[in-house]
Amino acid sequence: MVLSSGAMSGLLDNARDFRQKLHRLEVLLEIERGGRRRSWFAGKAPQAVERAAAIKRLTQTGLIEAAAPPAHFRLTSEGRDFLKDVRAKVGAGGGLDWTRADEIDFSKL
Repeated sequence: MVLSSGAMSGLLDNARDFRQKLHRLEVLLEIERGGRRRSWFAGKAPQAVERAAAIKRLTQTGLIEAAAPPAHFRLTSEGRDFLKDVRAKVGAGGGLDWTRADEIDFSKL
């Protein structure tokens, strides 16, 4: 099977979008854990730039909100509900089980 350039481009775009959503999920989990210094949120390293973009998106979708230091950001009730839903669907059996991942509304990420 040979993919056309358009199909390959679409596949790459989908893979990039998926990677960004997973990164935003990681950032959301880190914010839930708390205890991060201000530099973690606003550093100059390439990963800090990606993290800042993730924080901006998570704020826009209402999953996190600004908070006073030392937290800087915290989950909203919607963010807590989102993580509860993710855990119920992929971690209910103890280990990770991604067979129900299609039931999660990842558009929030």
